[in-house]
Amino acid sequence: MEFEAKSNTGLLKTADKHRFSKITLAIATALLLVVGSSTLIGYKIVYHPYILRIQGTATSIARIQQTVHVRATHAAQISATLIAQDRATATAVARHQNNYDLVTSSFPSINDDLHNPDIYNWDTGSGCTFNNSTYNVTVAEKGFFLPCIAKNTSLSNFVYQVDMKIISGDAGGLIIRSHGDNSQSYIFVVGQDGSYSIYYYSGENRKAAQTLADGYNSQIITGYRQVNTLAVLASGSSLDFYINRKYVTSVIDTTLSSGQIGVLANNYKRSTLVAYSHARVWKL
Repeated sequence: MEFEAKSNTGLLKTADKHRFSKITLAIATALLLVVGSSTLIGYKIVYHPYILRIQGTATSIARIQQTVHVRATHAAQISATLIAQDRATATAVARHQNNYDLVTSSFPSINDDLHNPDIYNWDTGSGCTFNNSTYNVTVAEKGFFLPCIAKNTSLSNFVYQVDMKIISGDAGGLIIRSHGDNSQSYIFVVGQDGSYSIYYYSGENRKAAQTLADGYNSQIITGYRQVNTLAVLASGSSLDFYINRKYVTSVIDTTLSSGQIGVLANNYKRSTLVAYSHARVWKL
């Protein structure tokens, strides 16, 4: 009986071990499933979005870097263009200045001190008078300019230069390629306030002069009774303008190819008196 009892006990322990192994295996399997599920959940919830964020951030950084590169390249291109334009402008200014300096270094074709009408038959009367060894131009009507023309001149390509002194009022200036029959001409107006304007005037009183260029220039000596030397270099359709022997600007216009020279007084707001002396012309 004791033997049987021992044997039964041994059998029971063996069965328990089998059950324990099965339970352990089941628990282990369950744990593996849980861990696997947790790993999968962690991958889906944490790791995968993290990777996507990293990838998205990298893509954003790449795009930003590309944008910065494109903008830097564009800025460099703009800078290079501006530098090239500045150099081209400086070259053009130097060329215009050299042309004027070269031409005016020779003896002029016309050298008129403007003491009297002389052979060039400058207008006299109606605001155009010789007084105190200068040629004076006066305009009283507001909003008008008065031209005074050297009628015995006919020029195509040339440099025309005159000394101007504004005694009172607003502005004076030069006239070139004028047609005496209707006053059609180009007009270079310089004000005592430092302004300048370039016009084409059709000669029709009812039509305003067409502005070709205007602005302010530091070369102009402002105020009254100051001498400013004005000049125009006319060559074909190209017209270059100078103040106190320095280049100011150019315009291109094909309307007039030749004509007479003259001077003017311009009344923007006030009655104007301008005195002129030393008219010079170099034919090209």
